[in-house]
Amino acid sequence: MEVPRRRLELQENDELISPPIVAEPLYRCATVVNVRGYKTHATLDVEVDGSVVVSNEPGGFPQPHGAIIKLPSPLDTGQVVRARQHSGGVTSDWSAPGTVRDHTEDYPAGPPRPEINPAPVHQCGLRTGVSNLLIGCNVWITADGAEVGRVDGAAAHQGINVNPAYELGDQVLALAELCADPSPSSELHVAQAPPSPMPTPAFEPIYEGGEQLTITNLSNGARFTLTRGAANQGTWRTWGQRHHVGLNPPFSVGEVFSVTQQLCPGDPSSPPGSGTAQPCSSLPAPGVAPVQVGDMQVVLTSFVPDATIKVYINLVKVGEGSGPVVGFPQQAVQSGDTIHVVQDLARCQGQTALELSAQCVAPPLDGDPSALNLFPVGFAEYSGADVTVFGNKTHPVKGTVYYPADSDGDNTPFNSRLAVVGLAPVVFMVHGRHSASDPSHLGYDYFQKQLARMGIVAVSVDMNLSNTWGGWTDNIRQRAEIMVASIAHWQSLSAGGSPIFNGKLDFGRTALMGHSRGGEAVVVVPEIISLPGVTIRGVISLAPVDAGASSGRPTGYAFMTILPAADGDVIENSGARFYDQAVPGPFRCQLYVHHANHNFFNRRWLNDDTNGGLPLMSRSSHERILSAYGCAFFRAVLLGHPTLRFLSDALLPWGVETGNVHISFAQAEATDVDHHDDANGIGQNSLGAPTAQSGGLSADEHPFTRGAAGRFNDSFFGNTTGMVARSTETTGSFRSELRDPVDLRNREIWIRSAEVYNGRSIPSGATGFELGLEDAGGSVAWVDVNAVGGLPRPFERRAFDLADSGIDHTKTMPKTCRFQGSCFAPPRSRFQLDKVRAVLLRLNRGDRRAIAFDDLQIV
Repeated sequence: MEVPRRRLELQENDELISPPIVAEPLYRCATVVNVRGYKTHATLDVEVDGSVVVSNEPGGFPQPHGAIIKLPSPLDTGQVVRARQHSGGVTSDWSAPGTVRDHTEDYPAGPPRPEINPAPVHQCGLRTGVSNLLIGCNVWITADGAEVGRVDGAAAHQGINVNPAYELGDQVLALAELCADPSPSSELHVAQAPPSPMPTPAFEPIYEGGEQLTITNLSNGARFTLTRGAANQGTWRTWGQRHHVGLNPPFSVGEVFSVTQQLCPGDPSSPPGSGTAQPCSSLPAPGVAPVQVGDMQVVLTSFVPDATIKVYINLVKVGEGSGPVVGFPQQAVQSGDTIHVVQDLARCQGQTALELSAQCVAPPLDGDPSALNLFPVGFAEYSGADVTVFGNKTHPVKGTVYYPADSDGDNTPFNSRLAVVGLAPVVFMVHGRHSASDPSHLGYDYFQKQLARMGIVAVSVDMNLSNTWGGWTDNIRQRAEIMVASIAHWQSLSAGGSPIFNGKLDFGRTALMGHSRGGEAVVVVPEIISLPGVTIRGVISLAPVDAGASSGRPTGYAFMTILPAADGDVIENSGARFYDQAVPGPFRCQLYVHHANHNFFNRRWLNDDTNGGLPLMSRSSHERILSAYGCAFFRAVLLGHPTLRFLSDALLPWGVETGNVHISFAQAEATDVDHHDDANGIGQNSLGAPTAQSGGLSADEHPFTRGAAGRFNDSFFGNTTGMVARSTETTGSFRSELRDPVDLRNREIWIRSAEVYNGRSIPSGATGFELGLEDAGGSVAWVDVNAVGGLPRPFERRAFDLADSGIDHTKTMPKTCRFQGSCFAPPRSRFQLDKVRAVLLRLNRGDRRAIAFDDLQIV
């Protein structure tokens, strides 16, 4: 919440400013470093291997991309780079060190593919943005093959002036190189006619005392002219969307600014957009992302671009810099800390502070796993010999493939650089049953392209002919056998049957994705496949059926299921049974997605399978979920990339409605305190140690399976055993003893939990619980589930289901809640976190609601 700053006894330290940030990674041959996070108008020093090589370089404004500082000589492998800032007579500490490495360690097939961003480019455009660059590379733009702009020593997102201006129809490409190692060319863009009429520019809020304007609604490549009062301030080229302009002197309250834009000379300028400087009293507190225990920085979600941001912990200043990140490397956030964040301008002190408490777990937004763009994408249709499958049915082997190529297009050569580095992994996709008139296998093209551009060959198998065959079980087995035949066909192409794919594919790194009936077929495939050289590393089962065609126990590979809570086709979310029975090898993951239906993950399945009966996210939001989490999965299991933390909910992907995604996750390297599947009764946990109930709590083990004998109620749709607990008092506790004291200083407690749906209605307010640790001396420390993201609530389906099928399929669906050990022992606490002898659960809400628990683990 925002609180008046004057009421806080904030302890200033005028000698403290935060070290800036040296943007990483740092690569050999780079001729610049990018420094960020410094105060407006600070001067900057850069140190390489202990020697200051740049002194008192003016930083100017830290927004939008910081300072690009020219080095006296290119960087070399192994060098260590640091930076510091000077402002107001104060010098910061040195930044965290960054070590220079060769770019081929991260990009063995050469630099990533540049992206023209934003797009499109326009006739008469004079400036273009290029992103996806290695910091310090050289980047240039061509129009119809002729170079029209260049920057040597670029930022990660670099603006490039274009001369001459683009002509209508120009074919525009961006290219880059580092250490004389060229990148592929960007995707081709064709210069379009300017927008007509030109849009009216606008200003983000302007405040008294500020020095930098943010102008929005600009067209790519335009020139804009800015006036301050009646005085023309100049004309700038822009790559569009947002542009920052610094002015002097600082703004006065009531000053009026005006801006127009134009693309082609002689064409009318846009209508003028205007903005007025608001009084200092209107300056709000900055917005800040949730802060979790252990953080040594705050990430800002909104701030004035030239503002100085100050951070206080327990009223003491710990950091001072600029957005979007302010670090405080001398002090980590502790459990129970209160944080205040303020922003000031050159002649305006903010009058409100943002006040927030540290959360035990608050996963940060940390990139887009689907955004790895390394290669152009080739496309081909393929077909092979017909295959006879289970039931003596004959089906053609055919489909589509997207693959890393030398250039975009149909049947273009496989990427020659990647082929030299090594064989490419392969993902095979299989769709479910839909209208035979719809080419269902084409519906995942967006996902195939994303995988191909990161170096994974993505095959989608056409199984439309099998849609009319047999019952569910037989048809799923048939789909699995067609998939196996398709893999065999691709082995033949890689063995010499194709000029594009000959010797290019690594079937030792094979993965599968299936949707609907295909979602069970991909669980069957690893059980029946016997092709030499094929190793299934991972399987994604998207909204699968469970017709009994498989063992129902995914084993021997990483497994992920995506369950749309609003699924109007597979209404039982059958993949929950697959997750419950999957053996983590090395992990299993379940995404239970509120406001998602069955069809919108496939671009060819146009109808809403709920027929408008349930509130849904947009189709693009469905696709973002499959893209972000699917790419994180395949990158982890096929490429060895560090993307697993997105699947364990330790990181959040950009551009995803993560509030609708409820993740269950388990990994092989964990200690099971109680998974409740031992059949040893509620009085003993999976360690063989005793449990106890007290304070009005009653708990017992039940099948989490609809219709099973001994179930708690029919809201559980999985295939496991768990515990359901209720309490008549706010003191109701469940204690699970550990065999020996455990050190939890650098470990976490994970437990799957959910509010139990009562089969009638969903209460308006959420419930919850506390998780406690008991040390060897008998002391107990508690953390509330709300400090780790809260207890998942049932997704309301009752009215829809009763009208559609007469059976309520609203579910109790647990998610994995993660509790950091360090949350239980704040500073000056005497709790012995290195000697924990029991884990406790306390139902302290007093609402007498039942809560489901499963998979209590130490990780």
